[in-house]
Amino acid sequence: MLVYRVFPHLPGASPTEPGHPLYVHPEQGLGRWDNPDLYRARYIAATASGAVGEAFAGLSTWSAAMLPFPSIVGSTRALGVYRLDEETQPFLELDDARMLLDRSLRPTDVVIRNRPRTQQIARAVHAEGRWAGLSWWSMHRPQWTLHVLWNQTALTVERVEPMAGHPGLLDAGRLLAKRMQADIV
Repeated sequence: MLVYRVFPHLPGASPTEPGHPLYVHPEQGLGRWDNPDLYRARYIAATASGAVGEAFAGLSTWSAAMLPFPSIVGSTRALGVYRLDEETQPFLELDDARMLLDRSLRPTDVVIRNRPRTQQIARAVHAEGRWAGLSWWSMHRPQWTLHVLWNQTALTVERVEPMAGHPGLLDAGRLLAKRMQADIV
């Protein structure tokens, strides 16, 4: 299956350097499902619009000004398209009532913006040793499926696509009712 991620792209960066499509910053821990003592979390989406929407939902106006990533000189946000073998790298689906029931979880455990609780859930699922990560729904658009992947060798890069004018950006902007400046469409 193909999955998507918005990331700061720096052409020529190696996989161990910021700006590469496979790079994950080693000092994480602020994400909902992060457990940096166990794994590096990579957040991806099932659709391009889901990845874009999650990355930029907090901005009321979308323009080219949102694309540069000043922390990595010369980089700009791009859409990474990745291939993942879902047969060998299954996600625990938190939108499946049976999966929740089997773990004594409620949908509110997934929805709530309580980082210690969601990190606790991810820790327990990771300990099962059966899953490459978790899947859940976006708070911005429940139709968007999101994933956290803790197996960092599971992805291969298909391509990197520029953000300006991207159909995923246009779709996410429309679905989230964003003001779109001419320089981004």
